[in-house]
Order: sequence, then C-alpha cells, then structure tokens
Amino acid sequence: MNEFLEYLRVMKKRTTGTIAQYRSILKEFRTFEPVSHVSFSRYCEKISKNAPKTQKNKLMVVKEYLNWKADRGKIPAGDRYWNQADSPKYKRLPKAIDIAEVQEIIKAIDDPYWKAFFSFIANTGARISEVLTFEPEKQSSFSGELATLHFIGKGNKERTLRISRAVLDNAIEAGVFSRRVTIAGAGLALKRYARKAGVAKHVTPHVLRHTFAVTQITNGMPINQLQAILGHSSVATTGVYLEVLADRVTVPTLV
Repeated sequence: MNEFLEYLRVMKKRTTGTIAQYRSILKEFRTFEPVSHVSFSRYCEKISKNAPKTQKNKLMVVKEYLNWKADRGKIPAGDRYWNQADSPKYKRLPKAIDIAEVQEIIKAIDDPYWKAFFSFIANTGARISEVLTFEPEKQSSFSGELATLHFIGKGNKERTLRISRAVLDNAIEAGVFSRRVTIAGAGLALKRYARKAGVAKHVTPHVLRHTFAVTQITNGMPINQLQAILGHSSVATTGVYLEVLADRVTVPTLV
C-alpha cells in the first residue's frame, strides 16, 4: 500500500489531502487482501452500507490500487473482475443558501480572523483546502485596485481569479494565511456564527462556495466563465448549478 501511495505522491502529483483519503480507504480494504473474487465480493457487501457517494469513492480508489498492482505483476491480472463492480447511481445537487444569509453570517462574526476568513471564501468561491494552503506572496499579484489569485485546486490544476484587492488585503492583515487552522475547526466556527446570525440551514465552508457559484450565475455570468473560476474540469460539473436555480425561477406569463 505504501508503495502505491508513494507512486501517487511522486508520479501523479496527488495532494496531501488526496493521499490521506486514499490511505484511509486502503487501510479498510487491507483486511480483504490477498484479493480474490470472494474477498472482493465481501468488501463490496461491506461498503454497501455506506452512503452512495462514499461507496463510489471507495470503489474508485480500490480499483485504481488493484489495477496498479496488476500492471506491475503484484497480483494476477486475469479478467480484472474488480473493474466490473458498479457503484450506485445517484445525483446530489449542491447545497446553497441565499447570498443575503451569507451577508448576515459575516455581519454576525465578531472575530476579525474568522470574518476575513469566511469573507475571502464567500468572495472567491475557493475551496477551504485552497485557502489553507494559499501563499499570497507566491500566488497573487496586484494591479491597481485588483488582485490576481492563482489557486492550486484538485489534481494540482491551477486556475486564476481576479478580485478586489481589498478582499485579499483584508485577509492578509487578519492573518488568514499565516494562522493555519483545521478544516474541522473552520466548519465548527462557521456553524457557530450561522446560529448567532439566526440562519438555521446547514452551513459549511463548501456551502459558501456553492452560494458563490449560484450567485454568479444569477448575476449573469456565463457558465464557461464560472467553470474556469471554480476550476471544474468539465462544464457538466458546473452545469448542476443551473438545476439548483430551477426552483428559484418564476416563469412569467407570456400570452
């Protein structure tokens, strides 16, 4: 397992977070090795109790791991029966809240650090992992009142975003990029301030990203531009935000 994880780190340039996720999944799978038709079937039965998205992620990781081993002769390749396992089909729409609710949450924050932290996410649509690893001296540049940010996202893909310089300056001054917190700690802080603001909905840092996306579409941003800003590899991924908006649209009477 460790050799495979090192291969992902060095050759595939996977992020630390991705490798940690792979390690956790493969630790569970190790109890079913050496793999056989029977043991793999038992593993599939075990993870069938997980949520559909979790099942999909686990099967993706395990298939990649077994194919890697088969390619190197570490296990018999045979018919690669594990590739025939299908994960459950599901489609979950992104959860977004109203931008007015985000504004109320930001207003309710009395800690300058957290106010700047969540304002930065709300104004950039950045993933929390991108914020926690952002180095402004290396990943930003300035031109007048604008700041250009270079985020390193999933799969080490880089994307560029231009925002108001004041948003970045505020985050730097508040220590957002020098005081490193955990993802869990940020989530708990946001829930606390959401309650304080009277927002009863489920709110996470990623919900702020979804809200950013929905708001940009509402304001008329073309879907391909939003795709570039969010760092999605496929416009189909970005397109789900159009479905989120479907229940917010009132169709006018035409005739």
